[in-house]
Amino acid sequence: MSVVWISGWGVTPEGLRSAATNVLPNVEHLFRPPAPEALDDLGGCELLIGWSLGAWRILDAAARGRQFESRVLLLAPFTAFCSEHNMGGRCSLTQVRWLRRWLQRDPEAALKDFYERAGLEVSMPYAANHLMEGLDRLAEDASPALRAFGQAGLPSNWSAVVGERDPVLDAATICRVIKGCTTVSGARHRFEDLIGPALDGERHAV
Repeated sequence: MSVVWISGWGVTPEGLRSAATNVLPNVEHLFRPPAPEALDDLGGCELLIGWSLGAWRILDAAARGRQFESRVLLLAPFTAFCSEHNMGGRCSLTQVRWLRRWLQRDPEAALKDFYERAGLEVSMPYAANHLMEGLDRLAEDASPALRAFGQAGLPSNWSAVVGERDPVLDAATICRVIKGCTTVSGARHRFEDLIGPALDGERHAV
């Protein structure tokens, strides 16, 4: 079996390997950053998993007409990240823009602050240009097509979960704007909190 993982913003894809192989041993894993080309050449992927900005990449592609034949699993998904867009994000647009400026001046300090606020482990990030591009995507409102895709209900081969105690996403609102998304009790934004419970509903497909 082949599994493609798209990581969250600022988190090195390889940082997911330990938790991923723990919950899905003896399969082929491919880890990618949430860059614009993250969904290129999925090959024989049988399960596509996106976390946070990685989940947004998958949602955005689907809203633009991309069809996914594999199983799709979204962890901590959103259609618009900033609180001003009223789509479940808790971070303000000002915070995202400030982080972008700080990242240009002092990337180490900016990333450390981000990890602390999101409740994540400190990670070695991926390419700087992709970090900047990702923040630009986080600052955007959802397109009409993306809003409509979320409201239409997830396709039958998709599933999605969000943490009840996520510090950057309001779980109740996320589940309203992405029909079919469910809440993981007690979970935060951390990949490790979400992947085990999420895969419990996917065991029949692996």
